Amino acid sequence: MAFQQILGPSSGSSSSSGFQYMNSPFGDTTYTKVFVGGLAWETQSETMRRYFEQFGEIVEAVVITDKNTGRSKGYGFVS
Repeated sequence: MAFQQILGPSSGSSSSSGFQYMNSPFGDTTYTKVFVGGLAWETQSETMRRYFEQFGEIVEAVVITDKNTGRSKGYGFVS
């Protein structure tokens, strides 16, 4: 697997502190949105967030609900 060099916010300096090396063929996947299906009807967004925090920082965790009934549709997304 190849390493991809990503210029950071301090890329104008000559030090290496402004560089990040991503071990991914897709580049920086920091804010990737992941589909989560097969959720129990009673699963709430906060419960899903707490579960996925064991894998890293969570920007957003949302369970999709029916706008008329407010009931979960059984899937959601985690970023």
